[in-house]
Amino acid sequence: MKQIDAIIAWTPARWAELKPDTAGQVVVLPAPDTAGEAKRYMMRAGASSSAMAALSEEARIARLFIDFQTLVVRDGIDPQAAHRAFLAIDEYRFRIAPDTEGAEFEDPPEED
Repeated sequence: MKQIDAIIAWTPARWAELKPDTAGQVVVLPAPDTAGEAKRYMMRAGASSSAMAALSEEARIARLFIDFQTLVVRDGIDPQAAHRAFLAIDEYRFRIAPDTEGAEFEDPPEED
């Protein structure tokens, strides 16, 4: 799914006492979240932010990787769990190292 349509929801690992069912977990959900799944988590980013639509494409992509870093470094989400969740976002898959599991080419290279 496109980043502009993706809700990133997570609960910091350190908040296990507040939200034991989702602590240390992250999901990427399509917007709108009609089922209310994102509410199970303490934090949200992505399409749930009204500011996202006002950003340029470059700024949105920077925000995506800043969000990834925040989840992992600040909030203790396992990097591989975050990576697996973020693979649902097209812009993430197209911009990670091409030899990373799950990476894709937006415009596949031409073969000789």
